[in-house]
Amino acid sequence: MAEQTTVGERRLFFERHQAGQTYEEIAVLYGRSMECVRYWCRRQRDGGMVETKYHHSSIGLLRRFDPKVRYVILRLRLEHPRWGPHSILLHLGKRPSLNGARLPSPAAIGRYIHQWKRFRRPRRLQGKRRSRPKPATAVHQRWQVDFKERVQLDDGTAVHLYTSCDSVAGACTGATFFVAPPRKRIRLENARAFLRTCFARWGTLPQEVQTDGEPSLVGRTMKEAFPSPFTLWLKGLGIEHLVTRHGRPTDNAEVERWHRTLNEYVIIGNEHLTASQLENNLAQSLDDLLFERPSWAKQCAGRPPAFAYPELFTPARSFQANNELAHFDLGRVDAYLAQLNWQRRASSTGQVTIGQRRNYAIGRQHANKEVLIRFDPVDRHFVFYDMAAPDDELARRPARGLESSDLTGFDEWPFGCGFQQLPLPLADIERVSC
Repeated sequence: MAEQTTVGERRLFFERHQAGQTYEEIAVLYGRSMECVRYWCRRQRDGGMVETKYHHSSIGLLRRFDPKVRYVILRLRLEHPRWGPHSILLHLGKRPSLNGARLPSPAAIGRYIHQWKRFRRPRRLQGKRRSRPKPATAVHQRWQVDFKERVQLDDGTAVHLYTSCDSVAGACTGATFFVAPPRKRIRLENARAFLRTCFARWGTLPQEVQTDGEPSLVGRTMKEAFPSPFTLWLKGLGIEHLVTRHGRPTDNAEVERWHRTLNEYVIIGNEHLTASQLENNLAQSLDDLLFERPSWAKQCAGRPPAFAYPELFTPARSFQANNELAHFDLGRVDAYLAQLNWQRRASSTGQVTIGQRRNYAIGRQHANKEVLIRFDPVDRHFVFYDMAAPDDELARRPARGLESSDLTGFDEWPFGCGFQQLPLPLADIERVSC
């Protein structure tokens, strides 16, 4: 690209041309094009300025259109917050006041609306990036749990199949049917009841329970999401809740294989049975598959799982169904929550949502403020801090929905969960017996 001429060169062009030199001679002398020399000579001859001034004034978005167009666009968007540029353009053409007026394109309408923050779509929250859980190495270390949804029976009933299996032994640790609710998918109460029957059947608690990202069990998958009640219930029992990667059923390969086995062994061909009859068949089939039918799992070497892994019948952590509250330790839940931090924005009234959609008022003076939230296990309070000054405590509020009764679904002993035999020191037992 040629270098721009200077103001001094332009004046010399004109002076030399006035002295009798041609445009071509001047161009060769200064190394410029003849057209450039001629332009500046004639411009000065006609009284024009030698300096170059560029004028580019911004006309603004949609300033070339009738002001009514901008007014109607904003009015339509305020009246219909979910309308996009194409819907707005459609109704612009139907306005009598704009009959015959030139209308902008959908892209221009979108740019015009987007200049105001209130009309922009909120940024999509990024989900947690999960890694594949490491393989289990011992029996009763990890139980995989999954659900086959809406198995349709001939009588019109739809049932969900809940299945659990041991990752190492490949044995099915439990399976049952629940009548599918009309709209909801998997219910927390059913998942909790199912696992209780599995714990009671084997008389043990596994170290880990692995599920997929089922919303009723995991909750929201956004970063800094509050743990779900299902996760906290397992935590209180001393069980780690593992979640597989999204869209990777191979992370739960063993239990997915058991879905297929039970579907072929129990369900297909028996759709004419009622849900209770199918449940009875399922219970008998679990014994067959555990004790009699050879397993195709590599580690079983063609033997039934019960004979390939006799340690299945040795409880890793003893569990009694009527003593669940004795096994449940709220201190584990508190210690787990104390390790986490949550970031939230207070509402225009100073409300902050944390936990299972529970609102905590921290004061109108903190409206629209970014706050950091921690859990204090000493007094079981949520503590709210200013994000701009993380050491400045704004408020402390008692945590709600985190009692044993909230997480287990049982009232505290002695009113709930049937008979509860709490462990007592020997001295206390002797004192009670007296």
